[in-house]
Amino acid sequence: MRLRNIGVVLLALVLGSILPAGAQERFGGLAGVVTDTSMAPVPGATITVTNKQSGASRTIVSGGDGSFRMDLEPGRYSVSVELQGFQKVQVDDMLILLGRTVDFPARLTVGALSETVNVTAEAEKQIDLRSTAVAHNVTSEEFDRMPKARSFQGIALTAPSVNQGQLEGGFQVNGASGAENSFTVDGVTTNSLVNGKSRQETVFEYLQEVQVKTAGIEAEYGGALGGVISAVTKSGGNQFRGEAHYFYDGNGLSATPVKRLVLDPSNETTVSFVQDDKQVDNRNEFGGSIGGPIVRDRLFFFGSYSPRVVRRTNDYAFSSGAERGSVDQERTDQQAFGKLTYSTGRLQANASVLFTPTRVKGTLLDFDGAGPQFYSSPMASYAANIDRGWEQDQTSTSGSVDYFLTSSSSVSVRGGYFYDNYADTDIPSTGSVTWNNSNAVNDTRLPASLRLPVNAFNTPRALNTVFDKTKRGFMNADYNQSFNRGGEHLLKAGLGFQKVSNPVETGYPGGYVLLNWNATFPATATVAGGTGTYGYYEVNDRGTTGTAGSTIYSLYIQDQWTVGSRLTLNLGVRTENETIPTFRPEIKKNAIEFGFADKIAPRLGATYDLRGDGRVKLYGSWGRYYDWTKYELARGSFGGDFWDVYYRSLDTLDVTSLNLSNMPGRDLWRPAEPNSRRDRRAPSINNVDPDIEPMYQDSVNAGVEYQLNPTSVLGVHYIHNDLKQTIEDLGAIVNGNEEYVIGNPGSGLGAITPVSGRTLPFATPKPKRTYDALELTFSRRFSNSWFGSASYTYSRLYGNYAGLASSDEIVTPTTGTSSAQAQQQTGNVARQGGNANRAWDLDELLFDSRGNLDVLGRLATDRPHVVKLYGSYQFPFGTQVGGFFYGGTGTPISTYVVTTNQIPVFANGRGDMGRTPFLNKTDLLVSHELNLMQNKRIRFELNILNVFNQKTATHIFNYLNRGAGLARGDSAIDLSRTNLMAGYDYNALILASPSGARAYDNRYGEPDLFQTGTQGQLSVKFLF
Repeated sequence: MRLRNIGVVLLALVLGSILPAGAQERFGGLAGVVTDTSMAPVPGATITVTNKQSGASRTIVSGGDGSFRMDLEPGRYSVSVELQGFQKVQVDDMLILLGRTVDFPARLTVGALSETVNVTAEAEKQIDLRSTAVAHNVTSEEFDRMPKARSFQGIALTAPSVNQGQLEGGFQVNGASGAENSFTVDGVTTNSLVNGKSRQETVFEYLQEVQVKTAGIEAEYGGALGGVISAVTKSGGNQFRGEAHYFYDGNGLSATPVKRLVLDPSNETTVSFVQDDKQVDNRNEFGGSIGGPIVRDRLFFFGSYSPRVVRRTNDYAFSSGAERGSVDQERTDQQAFGKLTYSTGRLQANASVLFTPTRVKGTLLDFDGAGPQFYSSPMASYAANIDRGWEQDQTSTSGSVDYFLTSSSSVSVRGGYFYDNYADTDIPSTGSVTWNNSNAVNDTRLPASLRLPVNAFNTPRALNTVFDKTKRGFMNADYNQSFNRGGEHLLKAGLGFQKVSNPVETGYPGGYVLLNWNATFPATATVAGGTGTYGYYEVNDRGTTGTAGSTIYSLYIQDQWTVGSRLTLNLGVRTENETIPTFRPEIKKNAIEFGFADKIAPRLGATYDLRGDGRVKLYGSWGRYYDWTKYELARGSFGGDFWDVYYRSLDTLDVTSLNLSNMPGRDLWRPAEPNSRRDRRAPSINNVDPDIEPMYQDSVNAGVEYQLNPTSVLGVHYIHNDLKQTIEDLGAIVNGNEEYVIGNPGSGLGAITPVSGRTLPFATPKPKRTYDALELTFSRRFSNSWFGSASYTYSRLYGNYAGLASSDEIVTPTTGTSSAQAQQQTGNVARQGGNANRAWDLDELLFDSRGNLDVLGRLATDRPHVVKLYGSYQFPFGTQVGGFFYGGTGTPISTYVVTTNQIPVFANGRGDMGRTPFLNKTDLLVSHELNLMQNKRIRFELNILNVFNQKTATHIFNYLNRGAGLARGDSAIDLSRTNLMAGYDYNALILASPSGARAYDNRYGEPDLFQTGTQGQLSVKFLF
């Protein structure tokens, strides 16, 4: 993990001597060569571009070889080229897209300057002939006319090979999990430092364009194995423009909730589907935006403010219908954005700030009983939630200076900062005690107050986050130089750094208790086990505390080299220096250090103008992409997290007094050790493989684009992604505890898996995740009142590893629990992103019940066929209709059997339960504009998501025995005495568990997760 060769040192010195470099998209490009009618280059010609919306203009002069290049903010421009003695060349409408370069070869004809040659359709080039990147751009004129959610992240779903959902853990791009993307706003990365998820919401009123890069991504980009989703904000101009808006959505415009799969909490046998009533949910958002000049032609401003007020009330049937009551929630989300832009012929500078605080009072828990609005616990238990809430403060700031040294060179320096803090408010100090089974319901030895069903509690389990702050600051710059030497080159090079930190303090006051009435804690080879008068209980002490921080340095160089008139080579290399810190610096400051030699990422590609007219492009590329290691690993494995579990016999009925300070009864873990406990978060600071390698994948893509006309493009694209390495915690059972080595599965210290039972040591399966896809696309840019896009993707996602966000660890609402996620009050269906998932935790995970090592197959989010259609048409009388259709194959479902180590194993391999139903959804936007005086308009919109109210099942309950959600040791199978290579009879082991035949979960095979029904939104806007 240190510099291994002098070549890397020399590379760093060469790049460092040039200039620092940036890595986030903010501009599009306009480039070309000015020639005369004999095709000779014309130097000294003046190229003027004017933004058609803002009126702001910039000029540049062609160089000695006639070439010019300008980086421009996305939008529509008019372009003129003029030189004394020649006729002026004028383009009235040039579309500049984020991350794409428009070729504009201007040919001047001798004549008077007052004469103008208007270039129209022939100047509209929809194909970027120089880039191998596969990118999907949606401009403001398009997303203003199509149905959508309120935040820009939802636009990512319009791109081919992008899927979104609870199973995916967010947005899945080309098979990579939802934790492996990069989200930026004006170049500021707004991902969670802890788990990689997108964190900062951004409404459309101040956005100019959204771009999704999915393949062939250039060397200047790092930290993402999936996609790069970039949003660029609007800027002010010479004209005052703005809008005022009001949005309403809520229960009045939405369908009833999806049905709930319920295992009757009173007997844990009866299974039913419950339909709850709609609850009060009113969301009102009002605000506006405005931009204009401060100093005409030089200094501009843009600002936007949009607070959102949410008021919700849930009516509950407490005590399984015996008590009635309601709970209110008040929530306020704010969006405040401001931007200053300074522009001259050579200099452009931007400074912006986005402030998005949230305040919530009152907590609404999900219904869990076997009747509409039923809640198992008594009404008194809910009292703590009346004032319980949370606060979230997020601020991103950015600044940039772009200076054009000559017509062929420029330098850019950028900096930014993203601050994100979450804190709980009014958390009760009383420890939570939960009934973990239904055995108390019919126990006549117990008073009526204790005969409660499963999942009942004295007070809700609540993690108290005092603070959980993530801070990410960066400074980048890059240098661009175009020149001719054996062809036309565009050379970019530079370096950058980011400084990150995570101070955190969370925990459960007094711990939380699980009561297992009339149950036996199973004994294993290392655990005593046993029971008490009324069963057994466990006390969990769990949380995160400490501070950790580090710095990432990056270097890159890339050349876009056009050889002749048709072939362009894209050649680049990126490298990074990354440290992964610990939360226990007194033991060791950094657990892992990756030097520049460890993260060398070449990017190679080529494009070819097949016919020489810019209408057909062939392209292909190969690249290596490294992940930035998420702090979930540092928190979970390097001293931030703690989780101790104490097991005791239940010999008292004063159960609500049980907590970390009061644990009567016999020790059922290891009685010979005073105050023994199970350590589920033992630090692995000193257990890191010294030869550990970073997580990376290789990507190959190839395709062809054909421009049908100036607005429309057909495309065929193939991509192959191959995950080559990951970082994971590799576990073994030592004295009943799980202990881990942090390394690479299948190599180094992870080459051989330590065994936990009678299995002989074996070679660890290496990570495998391959994604192959063929995409067919059609896109038409907005013109003559309409635009449209269509795509079909045929794909295969195969392997043994889902990625950082684990779709192999799904916890659905029917379990009454969720997968905890940092910096939010509620959990998720899929496990959050990190390098410490269950994938290689124990040997029993790596076999199926037939003795097959390495459980390979179609991964849980595989959708072989996906069709997407969207577009909009504007009628002459002012009405617009826009739509979006998504249709995709269902996902594979695999049987899980839970073991005494609280691990679900793939008993029958992957996909044995078939697939979920075909998933499709149609969204609709209908709007109408009325023209008022002096270019003022009023716009009415009805935005409907899932207009046909299709509540399709997206997951099937797949736990054969009990243990989904909270642990159920009485129903788990014991593999501690099994030779996994010989296979095992999981049904016999289930029947041999303390619960016997009752260990089976009757929900198995029933749908338990559904697509949300219809959601409507009304809005009115005044535009000027």
